[in-house]
Amino acid sequence: MTSLIESKYANEAIPDELIPENVSPSVYRVLSNPRPQWRGRLHRIAGPLTIIAGVFLALSAPAGRERIGVAIFTAGAFAMFATSGIVHLRRWKISLLEILFRLDHAAIFLMIACGASSLALIAMDGTPAKIMLWSVWIGAGIGILLRVLPFHPPKGLMNTLFITLGCLPLVVAPSLFRAIDLFPASFIVIEGIFYIGGALMLGAQWPKLKPKVFGYHEVWHSLVVLAVTAHFGAVILILHY
Repeated sequence: MTSLIESKYANEAIPDELIPENVSPSVYRVLSNPRPQWRGRLHRIAGPLTIIAGVFLALSAPAGRERIGVAIFTAGAFAMFATSGIVHLRRWKISLLEILFRLDHAAIFLMIACGASSLALIAMDGTPAKIMLWSVWIGAGIGILLRVLPFHPPKGLMNTLFITLGCLPLVVAPSLFRAIDLFPASFIVIEGIFYIGGALMLGAQWPKLKPKVFGYHEVWHSLVVLAVTAHFGAVILILHY
């Protein structure tokens, strides 16, 4: 099977009869579809740019909570982009691909928690900030634990958990939006639209576009990059305007 993946089917859809029955839904999706030319490229570009932007923003932020918040978000975003870039660098052996997807999903949970934490530290204080921090990190911990355990989650569960964790900060949204101006708040709303809309498109495997060049997964990656950009924009506005 490995030789087939690395040679004849390196970038082509693998017939169902050649895919082992016990693979996870994520690995099955990768193997059963063509590997687009742009697979993972956007995240491999975004990773270094995230570090550069994060360093400049952290240096411009006041020392203390604000700088820590920027650093946490930068680290989470880079971890997500780097892991995704490695996962999608090539069509790996199935056993390694399973491990990489576990890390990829764990990095997404980490990124969601880091993004919410940055807002809690930069824009909030008191009980609302504590509620946001506790809720997202407990949720992220549960999600990461599910990916460490030796079983494959049912199809669709990971996407559902990503969206649920991403929506947890809505519990304290009134406090957050009272603490910031309308302009940065609009960036946060746009960020959420990119994430949730992208996750729904990913789950639906739509739009197909050009499967061998730029498919539905690349649309998802594009929206993630835009969402991270929107978050950086919100943080810049909160800190400096």
